[in-house]
Amino acid sequence: MAADMTNETIAQYRERIEKMSIKEIQKEIEFLESPGYNCEGLVCADGVITPRTRMHRKVLWEKRMNQKSQTALQWAKEGYVVNPNATGRKWKNNPHNSKAIIYYVSEEVHEDQEAAKEFLKSRKVKKEK
Repeated sequence: MAADMTNETIAQYRERIEKMSIKEIQKEIEFLESPGYNCEGLVCADGVITPRTRMHRKVLWEKRMNQKSQTALQWAKEGYVVNPNATGRKWKNNPHNSKAIIYYVSEEVHEDQEAAKEFLKSRKVKKEK
C-alpha cells in the first residue's frame, strides 16, 4: 500500500478540509480516487495512518447534512433568490405523493433583497387573480 505523508496532525488536516467548500471536497475525492493516483493512505505528523478519502467523505457528509434547505418562497422571505442554474431537490410532502415541492440548499441561492421582494410581489399578484 502506497501512502502520502503530511506534516499536519489529524486535527489540523480535518480543520483544513472543513474550510473547503462542498465542490472543492468533491473534486479532491475525485482526484484521490482517479486511476493514476495510487496512494491509499495518509500518514500524519502524529503517526496516525488513515485511509486517504475517509476524512474527506466524512466532512463532505457533515457539510451536506448541515446545509439549510428551503423552498424558493421561504428563501425569498429571508431576502435570497434561487440561482438560475440551481436544480433543487424534489421532496414529496404527503403520504399520497400527490404533490412534490422543490427545496434548494444554501449553495443554490444568493442574497438579493430587491429581487426577493419582486418575487414575493409576483406571487401575491398570482394569488389575487
